[in-house]
Amino acid sequence: MVAPMGESRATESTVPLTSEWDEERTEFRRSAQPKNAAKAMALDRHEWWLRYVNHHLLARRLDLRRVIVAVVAIVCLSMLVFEISHHELYRLAPFQNPGGLATEQPSVPGQCTTWPVGADGEYTPAQSLRNGTGSRPALKSFAPKGGWKKPAGIKIVALVFYGRKRTVDFLDCYLLQNLAANGGYLDEIRFMVHTNKEEDVTYLKDLVSKRDEHYHIVESGPCEGTSYGCIWDSVVEDNTIYIKIDDDIIFIHPDAIPQLVHTRIATPHPFAVSANLVNSPLTGYEHFHYGAIHAFRPDPNTKPSHVATESWRPSEKQPFPASKMPDLNMSDIKSLSLDDEIFPERPYFGHPFLLSEGDPYDLMKTPMGLNWLRGGDRGVAAAYEAAWESWAVAAQQQYSLLKNLEDDAVHRYFFGSPLDFSRSRANASTVALKHAAAAAKTEDAPGAEQLYDTAWKRYNLNFVALWGHDVRAALPIAEDDEQDLTVTVPRRERRPFVIDTRAVVGHLSFYPQHDGVRETDLLDRWRAFANDMVCAADNQKVPFDRRCPGF
Repeated sequence: MVAPMGESRATESTVPLTSEWDEERTEFRRSAQPKNAAKAMALDRHEWWLRYVNHHLLARRLDLRRVIVAVVAIVCLSMLVFEISHHELYRLAPFQNPGGLATEQPSVPGQCTTWPVGADGEYTPAQSLRNGTGSRPALKSFAPKGGWKKPAGIKIVALVFYGRKRTVDFLDCYLLQNLAANGGYLDEIRFMVHTNKEEDVTYLKDLVSKRDEHYHIVESGPCEGTSYGCIWDSVVEDNTIYIKIDDDIIFIHPDAIPQLVHTRIATPHPFAVSANLVNSPLTGYEHFHYGAIHAFRPDPNTKPSHVATESWRPSEKQPFPASKMPDLNMSDIKSLSLDDEIFPERPYFGHPFLLSEGDPYDLMKTPMGLNWLRGGDRGVAAAYEAAWESWAVAAQQQYSLLKNLEDDAVHRYFFGSPLDFSRSRANASTVALKHAAAAAKTEDAPGAEQLYDTAWKRYNLNFVALWGHDVRAALPIAEDDEQDLTVTVPRRERRPFVIDTRAVVGHLSFYPQHDGVRETDLLDRWRAFANDMVCAADNQKVPFDRRCPGF
């Protein structure tokens, strides 16, 4: 690099004497040679040359800077014009971290929103109901004639196994809807805390403080990590039905809790009665065969092709394009490698699943369909295993539930039949038999219309009803309470674990599915559904997070 003028002669002497400027320097010297030859000869040839070169390099350097500045200005101006002309994109700022700097993805999967939240995190609800006006739609109920009537003499307590605020935020609306004080069945809600995360504990304390008459916190005590057994130690009261609810239950049909309670009363012999879970390997493939699962696939785009919205309805998104449907040789399914279909790459944060409107056979080209076909030669257990691990299988079940809710067709999930346990009443407790006898005196008493016996296969313990005296008799519960309460104890006591298929609830994700499910827009959709259908006008839920990138 040429040293600036004014530096020492020692520095100047280090500059190479040959360069691309040599010929120009020669011509310059000839035209600028002074008349007095002696005086000209006295000039330092090197100093003359350096002055010339530095002068022209400086000019060139200044010209280059002007060009760079001009290019940057033109690019910025073009971007500004484009954004202003596309106002919707302009106002939909990308996800930003708390410091305000843009980032390509949330620090934790799923912790961003596809709702119209501004760059500053501000959010304004859009629907008129949220301002206290407008009418609320309602789902069809299968209540008995005269409606649901809470049974007398029985305390009903919800046990919410708590660790995460993002789903409990709108689960709160369902709990309030089902409180006995609001015309429902729940006398009390206990949050069985199983987390030390300050953010989540602080949120729960604030929530409970607003509902202190009905909401209560039960500290985890010695239960840490993956141990859940000792959480059950305190739920042993007589004449009490406990309904265990996981904190990632994202939908509870209005009939679900009354239905579950009446079935628990009407069938004293089973050890426990579970709700019909959407997103469970066992019930999921029953739903598949009974027509409740639809041909949803992940959005084939690699970035958002729609603007931010608060809607939960699948019909408001474009259908899955037929041209993007995989071209699979369905006649030789065993030869195909289907992992990329059952465990697909996630396209972008906040992506939806889209419904195919083509051939009904497209259902077999979805994650659930292909998983079922692939597992045929390895037995049913192979399909169940992938259904527990695959985020796409979980998402397809939930988008199917959203469609069924939009169609008001929850009956698509009903399967099973009444089960006769009359010859097995010896294993039931006196308390349970007493309440069953009282219920039987009521003409057309509800409960136990469509049951499914799990036959001591492990089932998920996300939403289940048990008598307090049955829990007390089974103590101590193992650390893996799910295995203990759905398989070990029922088998030991020769009492079945049954599913009431008319009690439909939605479950977000199992551990292997967490990241993938949370990168869809499902949490936003379930919050929107709760706001539309369940949450009171003064209890509307808003996102915790900034906008997902690209919306």
